[in-house]
Amino acid sequence: TAPEQATGNVEQIVRQAASKYGIDPNYAVQIAMCESTMNPNAVNYNYAEIPGHHPSGVYQHLSNYWPARAAKYGYAGASVFNAEANANVTMAMWRDGQKGLWEC
Repeated sequence: TAPEQATGNVEQIVRQAASKYGIDPNYAVQIAMCESTMNPNAVNYNYAEIPGHHPSGVYQHLSNYWPARAAKYGYAGASVFNAEANANVTMAMWRDGQKGLWEC
């Protein structure tokens, strides 16, 4: 399958999402680099807390949690591999006090 978008745009997407939700863009980029090296197509197949569900996308959302998170923050039906959706959902979650779900 083709990537959702070129990774060169990901830093810009992350910075825009962070600014939109009042998050420090530099911090948002730092965590995205740690989670996925800012690769929107990243999947961590070594993580097996829930069999068959892997951390995916820029911010490594577990695939079983992604659909509800995306729907809650206005991205219903969006792929976890869509960098814009992944970054915006993550920044909205951080704004809402869930930054602790990311440990980098």
